Amino acid sequence: MRSFMNEFRDFIMRGNVMDLAVAFIMGAAFQTVVKSVVDDLIMPLVGIVTGSISFSAIVWHIGSADIKIGAFISTLITFLLTSFAVFLILKGVRKAQALTSKEVEEEEETVLETELGVLQEIRDALATKKD
Repeated sequence: MRSFMNEFRDFIMRGNVMDLAVAFIMGAAFQTVVKSVVDDLIMPLVGIVTGSISFSAIVWHIGSADIKIGAFISTLITFLLTSFAVFLILKGVRKAQALTSKEVEEEEETVLETELGVLQEIRDALATKKD
């Protein structure tokens, strides 16, 4: 049982699990911000355009069922804004990674050129000693 607990502790303390936990918490916090932007800023403006005071008050009554179309549209807009924000973040991360990888490749090329030059000098020096 002790080795199982040690293995579990090692699993939890791994960097990727901790990063995932932090990302999950930040994602939940970000979701509340986006939801507030949609519900408190965008939906009242949409409500003005549609003629209702509150967009979430748009409800279709079909028989005894209430279809909350306003709440659905609000949720859909929240999803689209969240997706767009994540897209922009990932696009920025990819661009930063591309710049970093170019710098690393340039450094590797410089090192290879330097190493090649040193090896050629050694070859030439050995060739001179043989003669």
